[in-house]
Parts: sequence; C-alpha cells; structure tokens
Amino acid sequence: MNPNPQLSRVEAELSARIGAVFGRCPDLAGFSLQDSPYPQEELFVADLGFSAPVSAEECDDVYSMIADTVADLVSERPEALELLRGRTFARTLH
Repeated sequence: MNPNPQLSRVEAELSARIGAVFGRCPDLAGFSLQDSPYPQEELFVADLGFSAPVSAEECDDVYSMIADTVADLVSERPEALELLRGRTFARTLH
C-alpha cells in the first residue's frame, strides 16, 4: 500500500479507469505504457495484446481508447504520470 494518501487515491482511480477499459474490450489481454518517442506525448501504448484475433480497426479503436483514458487521467491528475510510466496492465482472470 502506498503511504501517500493522495497517490493511493490516484492509484484507485487509475485501477477503476483501466478496469473500465478491460470491461469495454473483452478480447484485450494486456498492454504496457512506455515513455513516448514523440515530444508532444508523455506516454506511449505498447505491447497491446489480445486473447482472440481482432481486426486492424478494432486494434486501433482499443489503442485509441487506452491512449484517451491515460491522457484524460494525466490531464486531470498530473501525479498519475509517474504511476503509469513503464507499467504493464493485464486482464485479471478469476
């Protein structure tokens, strides 16, 4: 558990938003976020993986959804950037 209460709240919000992305994309298995090679962007969605074949259009849609979700979160909570950088997210199976 993070000892900083503000970062704990950001982590909880991050989990909820990423969980919603996985909820909307049933074939999404996981992805990672890395430093962007583009100066106008902070993070880059990488290693996008799916549990079933998807079309290029579906892949682009999921990529955009993740990028928009991350950009919105960082815009609203700049401190989230350090929690996101270099992180991998995977679907949790129960």
